[in-house]
Amino acid sequence: WAADRGWDRHPIKLFNAMLVAEVVMMAMGFAWLALLIGPEKSWQFGVVPFIVGDLIKVALAASLVPAVWSLLKRS
Repeated sequence: WAADRGWDRHPIKLFNAMLVAEVVMMAMGFAWLALLIGPEKSWQFGVVPFIVGDLIKVALAASLVPAVWSLLKRS
């Protein structure tokens, strides 16, 4: 979806799209886990430990994808 709109060539747009996708996935996981162990524990054990790592992964991917496209374009 993001690539169809050309966002894979712009790190900021790609970061925003990936961040929205990450929030949606995290919310679905939170909701499912909350049904099993309750919302407080779901937040504490199913969301909080992953926030920093997921932000790092999204930032890294959003910055590398346009760079890889540039390298592939040159070859």
